[in-house]
Amino acid sequence: MFSDTHMLVERCIRRDKKAWEQFIERFSGLLYYSARERLKRNGVFFGQQDLQDIVQGVLLELWEKSRLQEVRDRSKITAWLSIVAQTRALNYMVRKKERLLSEKESFRLDDLKAEAPECENEDLLNALESSIRELAPREKIILKMNIFYKKTHREIAAFMGLPLNTVSTIIARKKKALRKKLKEFERK
Repeated sequence: MFSDTHMLVERCIRRDKKAWEQFIERFSGLLYYSARERLKRNGVFFGQQDLQDIVQGVLLELWEKSRLQEVRDRSKITAWLSIVAQTRALNYMVRKKERLLSEKESFRLDDLKAEAPECENEDLLNALESSIRELAPREKIILKMNIFYKKTHREIAAFMGLPLNTVSTIIARKKKALRKKLKEFERK
């Protein structure tokens, strides 16, 4: 087994495409497993698409940047790959969380129109967007995940690393405040 794996890695380093296909077939399961288990151990909410993105990212980097050359002891390739997948998984989720936190990624009028295409009152949508813009970044993320991405309170709590009750309270209070502002707008 060792010499076979060693030869496979060497062939991949030499950019042998058939060897690379064999490498993917042999090790992609390990990469999926390592990434999934790391995210589970850290209590991070993730989906199948996240795992696919992580594994594809690892494989792409291995091939394009010839990272297999970094493995000094070819007999420990599985351990090395497992560590790479776990690190990539955590980094991926941190970046995903940062994207959700960024101002560009918060509620936008286009998102609101997409969610409520039957609503033709542009002023109402502008008022809603303005109200949401006033929220703290954490509150924006929680509401966006709940309203647009249809995530449950439990999923949001796991993703954000917050207690479930905190997430539930934020959603209830902010939705109530938004409803109140919208009612005020309708009276105008």
